[in-house]
Amino acid sequence: MADRIKGNWALLVFLAVTVFLMLCSIIWVYHVKVLNAPKVYSDGFGYYVYLPALVYGDFGFGFVEGWEHPLDLIQAAGGLVNKYPVGVAIMESPFFFAAHLLSLLRDAVTGSVTATGYTNLYQYMILFGGICYWVAGTVLLYRLLAGYLGFSKKVSLLTCTIITYGTNLFHYASYDACFSHIYSYFLFNLFLCYLCWYEERDAEGGNKRWQTCVFGFLAGLIFMCRNTNILFVLTYVLYGVRDWETFKKRMRVILRPGRVIPIVLTGFVTIFPQLLYWHAATGHWFLYSYGNEPFYWLAPQLGNFLFSVRKGLFFWSPVLLLALAGMVVAYRARKRLYVGLVVFFFLIVYVSSAWWSWYYGGSFGQRVAVDFMCLFAVFIACVFGRLEKWRQDNRGRGYKAVSIAVYGYCGICVAWNLVCMAAYWYRVLPSDEADWNTIKDIIQMVY
Repeated sequence: MADRIKGNWALLVFLAVTVFLMLCSIIWVYHVKVLNAPKVYSDGFGYYVYLPALVYGDFGFGFVEGWEHPLDLIQAAGGLVNKYPVGVAIMESPFFFAAHLLSLLRDAVTGSVTATGYTNLYQYMILFGGICYWVAGTVLLYRLLAGYLGFSKKVSLLTCTIITYGTNLFHYASYDACFSHIYSYFLFNLFLCYLCWYEERDAEGGNKRWQTCVFGFLAGLIFMCRNTNILFVLTYVLYGVRDWETFKKRMRVILRPGRVIPIVLTGFVTIFPQLLYWHAATGHWFLYSYGNEPFYWLAPQLGNFLFSVRKGLFFWSPVLLLALAGMVVAYRARKRLYVGLVVFFFLIVYVSSAWWSWYYGGSFGQRVAVDFMCLFAVFIACVFGRLEKWRQDNRGRGYKAVSIAVYGYCGICVAWNLVCMAAYWYRVLPSDEADWNTIKDIIQMVY
């Protein structure tokens, strides 16, 4: 253990510094300088409210009346339902019940009434939970890059640093940790790590049946955190696929009864809490809980989703453009995760941009991309890995020019993201309807 810690001291320093900065950011924004507002709010409240419902024994959510934040139930399948799935609440539950236990103890000692399910302690614990899931997810991502995909420790750590500080990941692990995205970030990283670990062992004939069931469990949790993210199971389906022949071989492997039956059964058991809630609320086991919020499959807002000033993915997180270059760099090798990640990327962008609210309401940048940040990380690492190989091959001036351009671009993108994040916290950057005048306001804020 001591040797492992010693060998990863740079990662530990990065995690410790980032956790400290996240905690300071939460305290500064919510307690000292900027906001005196709910920490669990908007969509985050919809995900969270299942937890106090357990305490009150009321899944009609009548106890919310008079609370600081309202809950709008919608008509679906003849009943009133909370449209948000239950997965985030399941992930938040350890932190909620820790806060509830502390509140009960305090009430017993002081005679106060704070164990309501929504006091400041509960809300701060949810934000702290988001930081914990960021730590766990980032350790998994580092393990995926350095342990399973063969990147060096330097490249792996640099990649984790870039996606944390160069995108909206930091924001959704701290300020807006009540939303679903940091939980999906953790689950996606865990899924990919487990997939690589399992397939390596399977090639050696060392797996047991219960280890296969883990895929169903993880897929069920991913679905319950954000339903459309179930598309991520394509990384399992297309693992190791490079061409038509390897695709047929993969199908023969994953469709074996010894694989598919445990996964399907475990997945069904995992999502049963969601099905049970839907049935209790409407009498139907399966339904579309978002009511009249449609997808426009024939008119996806691809340009707006990717490039618009309002919420463009690459506009507000331009460092992610490196991932597109990484897809090109990695094409010839097309290693085990390549096809699955690329297919998932194009599908999730299409599905996300076809949603009626392609801008996803109030948010910092295109928030849905936080869920699959591991995809961008893998391909950004491909770029850094290629630069590292060129340096080792003594490519000379060509290498120096390209590396200066790439690393300089990353530095500019990180600086831009940090400025925009501060602008969002201080309400210079609005939660929606940003335009070119907003960019001027951000620049004026700096100067």
